[in-house]
Amino acid sequence: MDAMKMLKDSYHVMAKDMLELRRNKMSLAALFIMPLIFLVMFGFIFPTGNTQLNMPVGLVNLDHGQGSSEFIAQLETVNNNTHYMALTNFTSVDDAMTQVKEGKLSGVIIIPQGFSDNITNGKSGTFTAYIDNSIPQSSAQVQQALSGTVISMNNIKAEANVMTLSKATNQVVNPQAMIFPYTPNVETSIPGQTNYFNFLAPGLMIMIVMMSVMTGIPEAISKEKEIGTFDGMLSAPISQISVIIGKTAALCTRGFIQCIIILAIAILLFGVTIQGNILLAFFMLLLGIFSFIGIGIMAISMSGDQASSTMIVNLLMFPMMFLGGVFYPIQQMPWFMQIISQFIPLTYAADAMRKIMLLNAGISDVMTQIVILVVFGIVTMAIAVPLFRKSMTR
Repeated sequence: MDAMKMLKDSYHVMAKDMLELRRNKMSLAALFIMPLIFLVMFGFIFPTGNTQLNMPVGLVNLDHGQGSSEFIAQLETVNNNTHYMALTNFTSVDDAMTQVKEGKLSGVIIIPQGFSDNITNGKSGTFTAYIDNSIPQSSAQVQQALSGTVISMNNIKAEANVMTLSKATNQVVNPQAMIFPYTPNVETSIPGQTNYFNFLAPGLMIMIVMMSVMTGIPEAISKEKEIGTFDGMLSAPISQISVIIGKTAALCTRGFIQCIIILAIAILLFGVTIQGNILLAFFMLLLGIFSFIGIGIMAISMSGDQASSTMIVNLLMFPMMFLGGVFYPIQQMPWFMQIISQFIPLTYAADAMRKIMLLNAGISDVMTQIVILVVFGIVTMAIAVPLFRKSMTR
């Protein structure tokens, strides 16, 4: 009977919070707008492909021979198919370098004198690729695009040479087989074409919900303590456990609504495909919410006002955002950061969501993450409830 009364009281607390949310137009709007802004912002900031297109690159031809003319013609042909670079011709190296210093060019291709003579005499045609590496990400993109373009040009030249040799010897040969004797047949774990946002979306969904829940806890409890309504709630014939459960249920409901919004935006705007069970994905999201709530309640219990509790939540939340493997794979982090990430619940929630959504993982495949999140949530709640009760007596 006591258990039924506690659940009933918890429901009334949850219903009160949800009613307040519905009446507060700004909070209700933020519930929908915040995930939209985050997803759109991160979805368009982070590249969806492996290489940026139409990067501004200068071209300086100091040779003006037949070999350099053929080189430029092949370069433009390949680039017209890939659109990696937006080529601009310059008559002098100094003019091109000035454009690089002004930030108008990402790099310059310089064809030196004697380039055609080297090609004619059977030597390699060496050219200079001057790349602005003041922005490492952009320079890496330019180098990748240039490398892919040169490989394509070498293939075209090699095929032409092989065909010339074939005609001279009256032998029928396959140029591709001679140039590329080994051909890999690459298969991927995710069908179809993928992009970086496929990696980003599952962790981003968990992170946005985590931010909403953890920042909502100070507003849900500390604000009521400050305006005096919380004392009235505690003076009612309900237990403190019912208050915690009710507040938690309200936050879980808000988080679940945001989960649906985030998932719909990710699918409609960014083409994210869910290979696994959608119900299991929602279950993992709710489990992630459960693992974060205890941390938020502890932060409230250790602070005396909403501003202090919000500061503590932010202090805990932001390291989790960058160490939880949301934006970059944990394997690429330094070893000591990888150790720290093992103590962050977001790490396991994001990893499980990624496996479910992208790799069609089942419950057995993510059981380790489920157990860790459940244990983490139970331990933090076991610490948070006594601290919360103690804070109520102050």
